[in-house]
Amino acid sequence: MKKQSQLGFNLTAGVSLVIFLMLAYGVLFHQTWIHTFDQYFGHAVRRFISPGLSTFMIHFTKFGNFTSLLGFTVGAGLILFLVRRIKAALFLLINGVLLAGPVNVLVKHFINRPRPTLPHMVTVHSSSFPSGHSMSIMLVAGSLILIANRLLKNATTKLIVGILLAIIILGIGISRIYVGVHFASDVLGGWSLGFVTLAISRYCFNRFGGGIA
Repeated sequence: MKKQSQLGFNLTAGVSLVIFLMLAYGVLFHQTWIHTFDQYFGHAVRRFISPGLSTFMIHFTKFGNFTSLLGFTVGAGLILFLVRRIKAALFLLINGVLLAGPVNVLVKHFINRPRPTLPHMVTVHSSSFPSGHSMSIMLVAGSLILIANRLLKNATTKLIVGILLAIIILGIGISRIYVGVHFASDVLGGWSLGFVTLAISRYCFNRFGGGIA
């Protein structure tokens, strides 16, 4: 079962890499299918705009802001340190603090995609592809899922934690489209690059650090 799980994770990482490279190519060379993809999923998300939902999304998307996610990551890392799960704490902190931001900024600088021209419900300052919120939440929440799978004993608890964190990953990404600051391809690009980065980090910890927990 463990080998099957590892194989599934590696396969997902490989697919994520292919998806990211395809999206990056499509954005860089202004492919028609990227425009079609963004229009379809952008409309699918924003068709539900309402004052109440907008208020919720504006507040919810802030959880993926740098300062909010940094505070959460450091707090969770500190808890892991206090319960003597040093490797797990380092895994989370390296992914959430040292990798998410720099890798995203580097890729954004290279691709330099303009933001959507839709009205923005929140303030943004950087370029659009890939979504930093989506990448960061994938790294942080994905790290927590891997840590929970190693530390928790009860299968039901693992499943509940995994589902809740997956909902947060999806929700943050969708919120970025809803508030008008990202294209759908930005969000998918952030998720896919985040998962690839997570997979590389996990490999390095398992190969050279004795594991993540």
